[in-house]
Amino acid sequence: MVECVLCTYKVVGSIPTISKFKMPYILRTSINIEKKYLYKGLTLIYGVGPSLSKKICDRLGFQKNFLIKDVSDFDIADISQLADQLKINVKGDLQRWLKEKVNLLIKIRSYRGIRRIQGFPVRGQRTHTNARTARRLRVRR
Repeated sequence: MVECVLCTYKVVGSIPTISKFKMPYILRTSINIEKKYLYKGLTLIYGVGPSLSKKICDRLGFQKNFLIKDVSDFDIADISQLADQLKINVKGDLQRWLKEKVNLLIKIRSYRGIRRIQGFPVRGQRTHTNARTARRLRVRR
């Protein structure tokens, strides 16, 4: 049994490894260092895709090959401030908005809302031979 250096509990098994790089926490999401570049790392944030990531990097003057491990606390603050200026919905806010949108469709009993309740494909896909995933989801509910 090995006592963990970082925590108060004991770890069974191998000695815990301590990473020499810290994971930056940007827009309520921890960005993994394995994604080497900031441009790609920002796409790990729910609601930020490649085009929005490119826009953020261009606005703040980061090059495409800027490394995540070189991001400072000031850069993180600049990214958060720019996200507020651009009014970007990320993480919980975006998920809440999408959930409300779906609930509205169900509430007004639109065709798409009824298909959601029944567990069928919503966007006009074929159901005779396909839509296995939708049917599996319907059975589990």
